[in-house]
Amino acid sequence: QAPLSGVLQEFEQIQREQREANACTERREWWERRSRLDLRMKNLIQSLDSEVLGCWRGLLLPRDPRNCPLDEQELSQLLQELRECGWDGA
Repeated sequence: QAPLSGVLQEFEQIQREQREANACTERREWWERRSRLDLRMKNLIQSLDSEVLGCWRGLLLPRDPRNCPLDEQELSQLLQELRECGWDGA
């Protein structure tokens, strides 16, 4: 199974369980469910970051419009991360 597919399935499951938790009327149970879902969401985001986006995650970071797109240090770091992911520059 592709990493993105697994991430999306887990996200859908978390959303379903969140809707169920919202219907819970017992305060303690609601907080327990919410805490478990928060932890699962944290793990999901970390998985998305490492397994799906990998070295490409830097391209999603916001940039200051007054600065040039990549300074020398950022470009060097991006190229290093791309090579570590298997990019050969061809």
